[in-house]
Amino acid sequence: MPFFLANLLKGNNYGPSPLLYDNNPDTNPPIMKNSNALSGLFLMFFFVVNLSAQDLYQKGTLHLKKGKTQEAYIEIDFEYPQRFQQGITYMAPKDYEKFVKSGKMKGKMKQKMEPKHFTGFTLDDGRVFKTVWYADLTGKAIKMIPKRMTLEEVAQGQILMYKLYSRTTGRINQELADMVFEDRTKLIDYIQDNFQLLIQKESNNPKNVMQINLLNFIGDNQRVKDNYDNNHYGLRDQFTESQKMGKYVNKEYEAAFLRMVDDYNNDVGTVEVARSK
Repeated sequence: MPFFLANLLKGNNYGPSPLLYDNNPDTNPPIMKNSNALSGLFLMFFFVVNLSAQDLYQKGTLHLKKGKTQEAYIEIDFEYPQRFQQGITYMAPKDYEKFVKSGKMKGKMKQKMEPKHFTGFTLDDGRVFKTVWYADLTGKAIKMIPKRMTLEEVAQGQILMYKLYSRTTGRINQELADMVFEDRTKLIDYIQDNFQLLIQKESNNPKNVMQINLLNFIGDNQRVKDNYDNNHYGLRDQFTESQKMGKYVNKEYEAAFLRMVDDYNNDVGTVEVARSK
Protein backbone atom coordinates (compact mmCIF):
# COMPACT_ATOMS: atom_id res chain seq x y z
CA MET A 1 0.00 0.00 0.00
CA PRO A 2 1.40 3.49 -0.82
CA PHE A 3 2.91 5.35 2.11
CA PHE A 4 0.46 8.24 2.03
CA LEU A 5 -2.54 5.89 2.21
CA ALA A 6 -1.12 3.84 5.05
CA ASN A 7 -0.28 6.98 6.97
CA LEU A 8 -3.78 8.40 6.58
CA LEU A 9 -5.41 5.15 7.64
CA LYS A 10 -3.38 4.58 10.76
CA GLY A 11 -3.15 8.23 11.84
CA ASN A 12 -0.02 9.83 13.27
CA ASN A 13 1.76 9.83 16.59
CA TYR A 14 -0.78 12.23 18.07
CA GLY A 15 -3.83 10.03 17.61
CA PRO A 16 -6.09 8.51 14.95
CA SER A 17 -6.48 10.22 11.61
CA PRO A 18 -9.16 12.96 11.64
CA LEU A 19 -10.38 11.56 8.32
CA LEU A 20 -11.83 8.54 10.07
CA TYR A 21 -14.14 10.21 12.62
CA ASP A 22 -14.61 13.31 14.74
CA ASN A 23 -15.28 13.56 18.47
CA ASN A 24 -19.07 13.49 18.27
CA PRO A 25 -20.29 9.86 18.20
CA ASP A 26 -23.96 10.95 17.92
CA THR A 27 -23.57 12.74 14.62
CA ASN A 28 -20.67 10.72 13.22
CA PRO A 29 -20.87 6.96 13.80
CA PRO A 30 -17.28 5.63 13.67
CA ILE A 31 -18.10 2.62 11.47
CA MET A 32 -19.81 4.72 8.81
CA LYS A 33 -17.05 7.28 8.90
CA ASN A 34 -14.42 4.58 8.55
CA SER A 35 -16.24 3.06 5.58
CA ASN A 36 -16.66 6.40 3.81
CA ALA A 37 -13.06 7.36 4.43
CA LEU A 38 -11.75 4.05 3.10
CA SER A 39 -13.88 4.32 -0.04
CA GLY A 40 -12.72 7.86 -0.65
CA LEU A 41 -9.07 7.00 -0.15
CA PHE A 42 -9.14 4.03 -2.50
CA LEU A 43 -10.95 6.06 -5.15
CA MET A 44 -8.26 8.73 -4.82
CA PHE A 45 -5.52 6.10 -5.11
CA PHE A 46 -7.18 4.61 -8.22
CA PHE A 47 -7.41 8.09 -9.76
CA VAL A 48 -3.71 8.84 -9.09
CA VAL A 49 -2.59 5.48 -10.54
CA ASN A 50 -4.60 6.04 -13.72
CA LEU A 51 -3.24 9.56 -14.16
CA SER A 52 0.28 8.14 -13.85
CA ALA A 53 -0.45 5.45 -16.45
CA GLN A 54 -1.89 8.02 -18.84
CA ASP A 55 1.25 10.15 -18.56
CA LEU A 56 3.37 7.25 -19.79
CA TYR A 57 1.62 7.22 -23.16
CA GLN A 58 2.89 9.90 -25.53
CA LYS A 59 1.03 10.94 -28.65
CA GLY A 60 3.03 10.31 -31.80
CA THR A 61 3.33 8.75 -35.22
CA LEU A 62 4.64 5.29 -36.05
CA HIS A 63 6.67 5.11 -39.27
CA LEU A 64 6.05 1.71 -40.78
CA LYS A 65 7.66 -0.02 -43.74
CA LYS A 66 7.00 1.23 -47.30
CA GLY A 67 6.41 4.79 -46.12
CA LYS A 68 3.21 4.05 -44.23
CA THR A 69 2.39 5.87 -40.99
CA GLN A 70 0.05 5.24 -38.08
CA GLU A 71 -1.07 7.58 -35.32
CA ALA A 72 -0.60 6.08 -31.87
CA TYR A 73 -0.06 6.71 -28.17
CA ILE A 74 3.31 5.13 -27.37
CA GLU A 75 4.48 4.07 -23.90
CA ILE A 76 7.65 5.93 -22.90
CA ASP A 77 8.63 4.68 -19.44
CA PHE A 78 12.17 5.54 -18.33
CA GLU A 79 11.96 3.06 -15.48
CA TYR A 80 12.05 0.44 -18.23
CA PRO A 81 13.79 1.98 -21.29
CA GLN A 82 14.02 -1.45 -22.92
CA ARG A 83 10.25 -1.32 -23.39
CA PHE A 84 10.56 1.37 -26.06
CA GLN A 85 14.08 0.57 -27.31
CA GLN A 86 13.69 -3.15 -27.99
CA GLY A 87 10.04 -3.02 -28.99
CA ILE A 88 7.10 -0.75 -28.26
CA THR A 89 3.76 -0.88 -26.48
CA TYR A 90 1.14 1.46 -27.89
CA MET A 91 -2.56 2.22 -28.10
CA ALA A 92 -4.66 3.35 -31.02
CA PRO A 93 -6.11 6.87 -30.49
CA LYS A 94 -9.67 5.54 -30.06
CA ASP A 95 -8.52 3.08 -27.39
CA TYR A 96 -6.52 5.75 -25.58
CA GLU A 97 -9.57 8.02 -25.50
CA LYS A 98 -11.63 5.19 -23.99
CA PHE A 99 -8.91 4.62 -21.40
CA VAL A 100 -8.85 8.31 -20.43
CA LYS A 101 -12.63 8.50 -20.11
CA SER A 102 -13.18 5.25 -18.24
CA GLY A 103 -9.92 4.93 -16.34
CA LYS A 104 -9.91 1.25 -17.28
CA MET A 105 -7.36 -0.37 -19.54
CA LYS A 106 -8.36 -3.66 -21.08
CA GLY A 107 -5.64 -5.99 -22.28
CA LYS A 108 -6.65 -5.78 -25.92
CA MET A 109 -6.22 -1.99 -25.87
CA LYS A 110 -2.45 -2.35 -25.58
CA GLN A 111 -0.61 -3.53 -28.67
CA LYS A 112 3.04 -4.48 -29.11
CA MET A 113 5.33 -4.18 -32.10
CA GLU A 114 8.93 -5.28 -32.67
CA PRO A 115 11.49 -2.94 -34.29
CA LYS A 116 11.64 -5.09 -37.42
CA HIS A 117 8.13 -3.91 -38.29
CA PHE A 118 8.76 -0.14 -38.20
CA THR A 119 11.54 2.31 -39.09
CA GLY A 120 10.96 4.55 -36.10
CA PHE A 121 8.49 6.91 -34.51
CA THR A 122 8.13 10.59 -33.75
CA LEU A 123 6.43 12.12 -30.73
CA ASP A 124 4.34 15.26 -30.79
CA ASP A 125 6.77 16.89 -28.36
CA GLY A 126 9.44 16.80 -31.10
CA ARG A 127 11.47 13.77 -30.05
CA VAL A 128 12.52 11.41 -32.84
CA PHE A 129 13.30 7.69 -32.49
CA LYS A 130 14.89 5.63 -35.27
CA THR A 131 15.33 1.88 -35.66
CA VAL A 132 19.01 1.06 -36.18
CA TRP A 133 21.31 -1.94 -36.02
CA TYR A 134 23.69 -1.73 -33.07
CA ALA A 135 26.40 -4.08 -31.80
CA ASP A 136 27.67 -3.23 -28.33
CA LEU A 137 31.46 -3.51 -28.54
CA THR A 138 32.13 -1.78 -25.22
CA GLY A 139 31.85 -4.71 -22.80
CA LYS A 140 34.34 -7.37 -21.83
CA ALA A 141 32.33 -9.98 -23.70
CA ILE A 142 32.09 -8.50 -27.18
CA LYS A 143 28.68 -8.99 -28.77
CA MET A 144 29.50 -9.11 -32.46
CA ILE A 145 25.96 -9.67 -33.75
CA PRO A 146 24.14 -6.36 -34.40
CA LYS A 147 20.70 -6.05 -32.87
CA ARG A 148 17.74 -3.95 -33.98
CA MET A 149 16.98 -1.20 -31.50
CA THR A 150 14.83 1.91 -31.63
CA LEU A 151 16.91 4.78 -30.24
CA GLU A 152 16.33 8.46 -29.64
CA GLU A 153 17.95 10.44 -32.47
CA VAL A 154 19.59 13.66 -31.26
CA ALA A 155 21.49 14.81 -34.38
CA GLN A 156 20.64 14.63 -38.07
CA GLY A 157 22.79 15.26 -41.10
CA GLN A 158 25.98 13.69 -42.45
CA ILE A 159 26.69 12.69 -38.85
CA LEU A 160 23.86 10.97 -37.00
CA MET A 161 23.71 10.62 -33.23
CA TYR A 162 21.58 8.52 -30.90
CA LYS A 163 21.07 7.96 -27.19
CA LEU A 164 20.98 4.42 -25.81
CA TYR A 165 19.49 4.24 -22.33
CA SER A 166 20.38 1.40 -19.97
CA ARG A 167 18.01 -1.50 -19.49
CA THR A 168 16.81 -1.99 -15.91
CA THR A 169 16.26 -5.75 -15.94
CA GLY A 170 18.56 -8.69 -16.60
CA ARG A 171 22.31 -8.05 -16.51
CA ILE A 172 22.88 -4.46 -15.35
CA ASN A 173 25.86 -2.60 -13.92
CA GLN A 174 26.35 -2.33 -10.14
CA GLU A 175 25.64 1.40 -9.88
CA LEU A 176 22.35 1.03 -11.74
CA ALA A 177 21.48 -2.03 -9.63
CA ASP A 178 21.83 0.11 -6.49
CA MET A 179 19.25 2.50 -7.92
CA VAL A 180 16.87 -0.28 -8.95
CA PHE A 181 16.90 -2.09 -5.62
CA GLU A 182 17.74 0.59 -3.06
CA ASP A 183 16.90 4.08 -4.33
CA ARG A 184 14.27 3.72 -7.03
CA THR A 185 13.04 7.29 -6.50
CA LYS A 186 16.21 8.51 -8.24
CA LEU A 187 16.24 5.81 -10.90
CA ILE A 188 14.74 7.85 -13.75
CA ASP A 189 17.05 10.82 -13.11
CA TYR A 190 20.03 8.45 -13.12
CA ILE A 191 19.00 6.76 -16.37
CA GLN A 192 18.40 10.07 -18.16
CA ASP A 193 21.80 11.42 -17.09
CA ASN A 194 23.88 8.25 -17.65
CA PHE A 195 23.53 6.82 -21.16
CA GLN A 196 25.51 5.70 -24.17
CA LEU A 197 25.95 8.33 -26.88
CA LEU A 198 26.25 6.75 -30.31
CA ILE A 199 27.58 8.24 -33.54
CA GLN A 200 27.18 7.17 -37.16
CA LYS A 201 28.71 8.43 -40.41
CA GLU A 202 28.93 6.57 -43.71
CA SER A 203 28.51 3.19 -42.01
CA ASN A 204 25.74 0.73 -41.37
CA ASN A 205 25.95 0.73 -37.59
CA PRO A 206 26.45 3.50 -35.00
CA LYS A 207 29.32 3.34 -32.51
CA ASN A 208 29.79 4.50 -28.94
CA VAL A 209 31.54 7.91 -28.90
CA MET A 210 33.90 6.69 -26.18
CA GLN A 211 35.27 4.03 -28.54
CA ILE A 212 35.99 6.09 -31.69
CA ASN A 213 38.77 8.03 -33.35
CA LEU A 214 37.12 11.46 -33.57
CA LEU A 215 39.17 12.47 -36.60
CA ASN A 216 37.36 9.80 -38.61
CA PHE A 217 34.20 11.85 -38.16
CA ILE A 218 35.23 15.53 -38.18
CA GLY A 219 38.77 15.36 -39.64
CA ASP A 220 37.58 16.36 -43.13
CA ASN A 221 36.42 19.77 -41.86
CA GLN A 222 39.45 21.81 -40.86
CA ARG A 223 37.43 24.62 -39.28
CA VAL A 224 35.50 22.27 -36.98
CA LYS A 225 38.71 20.37 -36.18
CA ASP A 226 40.45 23.62 -35.20
CA ASN A 227 37.48 24.63 -33.08
CA TYR A 228 37.67 21.28 -31.31
CA ASP A 229 41.44 21.66 -30.74
CA ASN A 230 40.85 25.13 -29.28
CA ASN A 231 38.03 23.79 -27.07
CA HIS A 232 35.50 26.05 -28.75
CA TYR A 233 32.69 23.56 -28.01
CA GLY A 234 33.76 22.83 -24.44
CA LEU A 235 34.07 19.13 -25.27
CA ARG A 236 37.65 18.80 -24.08
CA ASP A 237 36.52 19.92 -20.63
CA GLN A 238 34.41 16.76 -20.42
CA PHE A 239 37.31 14.33 -20.66
CA THR A 240 37.73 12.77 -17.22
CA GLU A 241 39.49 9.60 -16.14
CA SER A 242 36.21 7.91 -15.22
CA GLN A 243 34.72 8.62 -18.64
CA LYS A 244 37.84 7.47 -20.47
CA MET A 245 37.43 4.07 -18.84
CA GLY A 246 33.66 3.80 -19.31
CA LYS A 247 30.99 3.87 -21.96
CA TYR A 248 28.41 6.22 -20.41
CA VAL A 249 28.18 9.99 -20.68
CA ASN A 250 25.96 12.61 -19.06
CA LYS A 251 23.82 15.45 -20.41
CA GLU A 252 26.68 17.96 -20.09
CA TYR A 253 28.96 15.78 -22.22
CA GLU A 254 26.14 15.26 -24.72
CA ALA A 255 25.51 19.00 -25.03
CA ALA A 256 29.18 19.73 -25.77
CA PHE A 257 29.45 16.89 -28.28
CA LEU A 258 26.26 18.00 -30.05
CA ARG A 259 27.54 21.57 -30.36
CA MET A 260 30.44 20.19 -32.38
CA VAL A 261 28.36 17.77 -34.46
CA ASP A 262 25.66 20.35 -35.22
CA ASP A 263 28.36 22.79 -36.33
CA TYR A 264 29.84 20.12 -38.58
CA ASN A 265 26.46 19.13 -40.06
CA ASN A 266 25.42 22.74 -40.70
CA ASP A 267 28.77 23.52 -42.34
CA VAL A 268 28.49 20.45 -44.57
CA GLY A 269 25.08 21.65 -45.73
CA THR A 270 26.47 25.09 -46.59
CA VAL A 271 29.38 23.61 -48.52
CA GLU A 272 27.14 21.26 -50.49
CA VAL A 273 24.76 24.10 -51.46
CA ALA A 274 27.70 26.26 -52.58
CA ARG A 275 29.11 23.43 -54.70
CA SER A 276 25.76 22.85 -56.42
CA LYS A 277 25.54 26.45 -57.67
